[in-house]
Amino acid sequence: MDPKTSLGRTSPSRYNFCVKTQTYSPNLERLSVVVATILLIFAVAQSIEIPSQTAPLVIGGVIIPLTFNYFTLVTFALAGMTASGTDWILRNNPSLGKRSTIPHMLLPALSAWVLNISLNNMTDSPFKWVMLLVGGFFLFFVIWAEYNALYPEDFRQPISTALLTALSYALMLILTVSLESSSQRLIIALPAVAIGAITMSMRVLQMRLSQDWPVLPAIGCMLITVQIAAALHYLPINPLSYGLIILGTLFSTVNLILNFEQHVSLRRAGVEGLISIAIIWLIAIWMN
Repeated sequence: MDPKTSLGRTSPSRYNFCVKTQTYSPNLERLSVVVATILLIFAVAQSIEIPSQTAPLVIGGVIIPLTFNYFTLVTFALAGMTASGTDWILRNNPSLGKRSTIPHMLLPALSAWVLNISLNNMTDSPFKWVMLLVGGFFLFFVIWAEYNALYPEDFRQPISTALLTALSYALMLILTVSLESSSQRLIIALPAVAIGAITMSMRVLQMRLSQDWPVLPAIGCMLITVQIAAALHYLPINPLSYGLIILGTLFSTVNLILNFEQHVSLRRAGVEGLISIAIIWLIAIWMN
């Protein structure tokens, strides 16, 4: 039999063109509505001023004044709205099936939360509105990547996973730099760092491991990160160095857990962790 006519084909080089890869893309109208709505709320919130309220918090006989304003409510409301909008978009993906969309809602919600914190800590200037537009594109790509990450057979899935991982670490850096730049009290900054660390590490571990909810490893990453953040809070370092040190700690801790879960030898996992944290910390010290 002529090899060129085997399997009912006339040319072996044309065979692969008959194989089609199933891909899905998010509904652009839904995605545009969600992002535009979030940006509109961001813009309106920046132009409204409501007097803040102070409530005393007593811990061990020590009175700590806590200041609450409408920005606090808007921040968490935006995170909830972004999560709800992401769920609305992901439900349109045929490959979702009966799976939960909650793991895919974490990063979009965290993105909106961090963006609002960053904007609130900026002074009124044209740069602030530029950052609002950049944040909109950031949110757009996060939701887009989460949509593509739903379907394992999609050739874009590994790219989406890598993009989401990079965006997660970028969010953590933006959050910590914003908190340090605004000179927040330790009792305010630490819970924010804890929320960011556990959410980010949870999502990265979900994407890299077979566990749906790696709660204990994520809590471990969060506790280590919070300890470093507390130790650095009152040291004379600039915000970018502060953020890089925390980022290096979280990055190395997450990678260490991933190596353990993938049965990498303890020696190799330790060496990789030390090298990564040393490089990032040296950069932070050099930039201080």
